[in-house]
Amino acid sequence: AVVSTQSGHYGRARDGDRSGNVPAGTVVDQGVTSTTDFDFYLNSHQGIQGTNKPAKYHVLVDENRFPADMIYKLTYHLCHVYARCTRSVSIPAPTYYAHLATDRARAHLSNSKYNFDSSDGASSVGTANRGHGASRPGQTIEEILKDISPHDATKNKMYWI
Repeated sequence: AVVSTQSGHYGRARDGDRSGNVPAGTVVDQGVTSTTDFDFYLNSHQGIQGTNKPAKYHVLVDENRFPADMIYKLTYHLCHVYARCTRSVSIPAPTYYAHLATDRARAHLSNSKYNFDSSDGASSVGTANRGHGASRPGQTIEEILKDISPHDATKNKMYWI
């Protein structure tokens, strides 16, 4: 299954308790979700301060035809295995690790060789024709991959944790 995660939205889930937060593990899959797509909101963590913001998930591909409850449980359990935190986090750990890996790859690229527009925090490699900063003109994807590939000693380690 391929599931995308969205945390930058304005949805909130409220409950009648003192904090106004719904319990960790709460899934909302009706009412505010699409009637045609497989999407849902999952509040995977307890609120420490303020109101929780549940993550929104879109199941893009499900070749194995997993039951919805199995996908809910999988995403919920993946929010409990993030190595940097002893509590559950708001989005699944592989999403956090992907962000860390891209940040690390970006750090490996020198600014003299690549031009990144860091105002939005997003990398712009491969967008040279749009003028937002990118790889050098005429550079192939193989050259870029060579520049960001890790050293042999760190290839099989999660060194970005």
